[in-house]
Amino acid sequence: MILKGEIEALAKYIDKGHGDEMADHDPSSTGIIAKLRSFNTEDVRASIERANETSKSWARYPAPKRGQILLKSGELMESEKEKIAELMTLEEGKTLKDSMLEVERSAFTLKFYGAIAYKYGGKTLPSADTDTMIMTVREPLGTVSLITPWNFPLSIPVWKIGPALASGNAVIIKPASKTPLIVAKMIEILRRAGLPDEVVQLVVGSGKEIGTELVVNDHIKAVSFTGSVSVGHEIYEKVGHKRVMTRVQLELGGKNALYVDKDSNLSKAAEFTIRGGFGLTGQSCTATSRLLVHETVYETLRAKILERLKTWRTGSGMSKTVDMGPVVDEEQLKTDLEYIRDGEAEGAKIIHGGSERPKGLFLGPVLFEGVTPDMKIFREEIFGPVLAITLVGGVEEAIDACNSVVYGHTAGIISDNNTVINRFIAGVDAGVIKVNKPTVGLELQAPFGAFKGSGANTWKEMGEDALDFYTKEKTTYLGW
Repeated sequence: MILKGEIEALAKYIDKGHGDEMADHDPSSTGIIAKLRSFNTEDVRASIERANETSKSWARYPAPKRGQILLKSGELMESEKEKIAELMTLEEGKTLKDSMLEVERSAFTLKFYGAIAYKYGGKTLPSADTDTMIMTVREPLGTVSLITPWNFPLSIPVWKIGPALASGNAVIIKPASKTPLIVAKMIEILRRAGLPDEVVQLVVGSGKEIGTELVVNDHIKAVSFTGSVSVGHEIYEKVGHKRVMTRVQLELGGKNALYVDKDSNLSKAAEFTIRGGFGLTGQSCTATSRLLVHETVYETLRAKILERLKTWRTGSGMSKTVDMGPVVDEEQLKTDLEYIRDGEAEGAKIIHGGSERPKGLFLGPVLFEGVTPDMKIFREEIFGPVLAITLVGGVEEAIDACNSVVYGHTAGIISDNNTVINRFIAGVDAGVIKVNKPTVGLELQAPFGAFKGSGANTWKEMGEDALDFYTKEKTTYLGW
């Protein structure tokens, strides 16, 4: 069990601001874990200055040496995974099982980018001129801002900071105000592994108060943001007014659909529906929010889903017997309940959950049927355990339904018909397509990036492709 003294040590580690006091809450009990002092604009500006001063010396570190630090960080994180998982569950609310998977994945991600640092570089090209060779080199940008959300409070910071550090950048990172301690733990591990203290600066506080400085400061050469659509648009607008424009990488909202075809394993479809829709309390940008079902198999699938939900348990993430933890806070719970009321008002029917006011922040799975594409619960992101079922007549109708919303994160299909599968893959406008798998779950070695209104549609995150965002390519013509 993580000790109070360890939490206090992490709180002191990041308590350097001069802004208002902020409280870090446990969603399961709504009790206060720690009280911190938020940063103000001047604090952020000073942190950026410190990072920028060390950026050139960090860039001169040999890439393999940077890789060694990341590899060791991954090993340290893996060796302490039980306590880190407890801290994550305490701060964010997800189950211990899900927290453990996230910590393990984060450790592997650090190791992955540690290994990539040994090989990532430029290339040589033939020249049309004699006695000439063309070569390219990859160089770090300088100082970058990373703004991360609360729903994956460790893995998203890691998959941003890994390629940023591997390629030689200094970093300013602002975690969500709901989950600062887990990011403090990440930075503590990086420093124990040998990262110079000033290379990564942690700033905490409200995005409304300090977010602008993280974007408009002239020392910031790139901004990687994961969060809401509205804030993503604000970042783009702010960058557009800078004297020298900044690179922007955005991963925003989602409204992901899973299509269950008539030729499919319905037991598998039921399980993947529940895992994708209600795992992680539905608080994932890749969660299944819409279930599109071929009308000929709906009754059978419906029965299987409802039967499985009888065994689904919601409760404190610290309990090993629960499948789903609490909603993250009162604000998110209010949003979830408003969408449930909207769904009923628009004529959709609740067939599971939603009948009682939750105790505390514990909202169980809510399942709607009779949902049509004009309804808010079909079109708008909820970010909670609320799933909308819509009947379709076949794959073409399913593709149209998938593409009818402004989002384009992930989409999935459950089918044993290769023709239908390939038509779905070709027709759906989403950054990730999952076949006979849940819409949630990404592998660290594969690139990830959304289409349409779910992102900037520019540089990818994760995989080796992620380093492209954090580097600039210089071309040299070498004659002799």
